[in-house]
Amino acid sequence: MQDILAIWLDDQENLGVIEKESDPFGSSFHPIKRDRKTGEILVINNLWYTTYTGARHYFRLNTNEFRVCGRMHKVDLNNTKLKQPS
Repeated sequence: MQDILAIWLDDQENLGVIEKESDPFGSSFHPIKRDRKTGEILVINNLWYTTYTGARHYFRLNTNEFRVCGRMHKVDLNNTKLKQPS
């Protein structure tokens, strides 16, 4: 997953949203989870949204198993421990 523009993570840094460059829309937003063993970013169910709010609302649905802990905070891309998938 290249061309990541921004990352927002919850308080436990396990769930979040990434903003990624996208040709048709300029950027797209994806709900993510962190693989605890490798620290790798994994897009949940290959989902994408055109807004941050859309991706954030995914975690509020009662139909999925993911629950955000606390608030989402924007993460500095240069100092994050998350690894992009190879």
